[in-house]
Amino acid sequence: MYFKLECPECGRNLKARDEHIGRRVGCPYCKALVVVARPEAQETLPDEALQNLQTSLSRTKEPGPAKPPAAPRASAPAEWIDGTNVSNMWSCLYGAMATVLFFLMMIPIAETYFGKLFLKNVSTDAAAWVPVALTFLLCWSVAILVLKWRKLARQKQSMLFDLLPSEVGDDISLDNVDRFLDSLTELPGKTRESFLVNRVRRGLEHFRVRKSAPEVVTILQSQSDIDANAVGASYTTVNVFIWAIPILGFIGTVIGISAAVGGFTSNLDAAQDVSALKDSLNVVTGGLATAFDTTLVALVMSMLVMFPSTSLQKSEEDMLNWVDEYCNENLLKRLNDGREGGAERRSGSDLSSDVQRVIQAELAAWNQTLTGIGSTLTSHVSSGLQEINEQERAVHEQKLAQLDEVSRMTGTLRESAQSLGEYCHDLQQGLGSLNEVLRDLDGRQIVIKRQRWRWFGRGNRA
Repeated sequence: MYFKLECPECGRNLKARDEHIGRRVGCPYCKALVVVARPEAQETLPDEALQNLQTSLSRTKEPGPAKPPAAPRASAPAEWIDGTNVSNMWSCLYGAMATVLFFLMMIPIAETYFGKLFLKNVSTDAAAWVPVALTFLLCWSVAILVLKWRKLARQKQSMLFDLLPSEVGDDISLDNVDRFLDSLTELPGKTRESFLVNRVRRGLEHFRVRKSAPEVVTILQSQSDIDANAVGASYTTVNVFIWAIPILGFIGTVIGISAAVGGFTSNLDAAQDVSALKDSLNVVTGGLATAFDTTLVALVMSMLVMFPSTSLQKSEEDMLNWVDEYCNENLLKRLNDGREGGAERRSGSDLSSDVQRVIQAELAAWNQTLTGIGSTLTSHVSSGLQEINEQERAVHEQKLAQLDEVSRMTGTLRESAQSLGEYCHDLQQGLGSLNEVLRDLDGRQIVIKRQRWRWFGRGNRA
């Protein structure tokens, strides 16, 4: 939550967050240190006193011709456009100066272990340039982080501005939006292009041109994404250095090991006695130890850059969240574009009435589109089902015809079986009669007479 307080030195109104209570902050106007006290429970005026104050303000500030846009609005320094990037040229120069100063400080302690890690004999050590490069990258990274920390401090200081004073109006309407913009031009020049001031000014200018509170919500969301991307991209150089410093340490180690092994091979060929070989081996082991020290220094330097970089990036992201919260509480809630419902509000996940109307219109359009798609799908499905029904009907009729043919064949077989049964019955009766005749002829002789024909007459022969 934000609350209003007054600077005891210059008397200007400031805005502070709950996190600032009990802390000393610098006034962005007069640079004086102000101890933020807890706000009183009742800070608003009674309704009658508020009406009298508004009446007196309307009397003292008579309406006049519209003021032309003030020139200082476009005269902010170019380096404050995004409020987070720093100059690589200046940071590189500061890093080079810090590197030279560091090695000058190492000269008195060159014989110590810490001094030997950085100061090496270039004629005998092939990797002597690696500590210099590592120190330069470390100092360059520290210079970038220090410059960004200064910008972040100024950004946090600009959060104390009362950018939308309630004396101008409780609501931000199309009638008083120019007066709010004019109040922004009275701010100190170095803070006119901070994240917060830039966000508020862009929202007011867009509201003045488009005359729509929902569109201001959209432009502020887009600007929030732009600021977040700018903060993330500003750490690209530091992230590259965090990656390059250990790689340089490994390169120095490899160079040192190669030189030590090569020197040991040449000394081994030229050695004539054991004492010379031991001396050569001591030199090689000392060179290997120095080579591994290069990796140790690189890893430590990488950690020294990584931790402050991560902490500073998180601070900048938190500051952007404060900017979003400030715009939600102090800008979007007070926008009034003259439509039904008064001031347009958007806090957290609450949507304004205009946004709801836009969503309802979009839903209606989508409903019509889906209705048309549903009608088309219904017609296609109906025609498909009709074709399937016709095919199933044809198959059913074909099966019925086959069943009729089977029925006819079954009837024919039934008749044939009946005829065969009758024939078998008659055959059974004939066989029964034959059995009776054979039973009657049991033991008897049967004589069969045959007649003969002659040429001149017929005669019988028994």
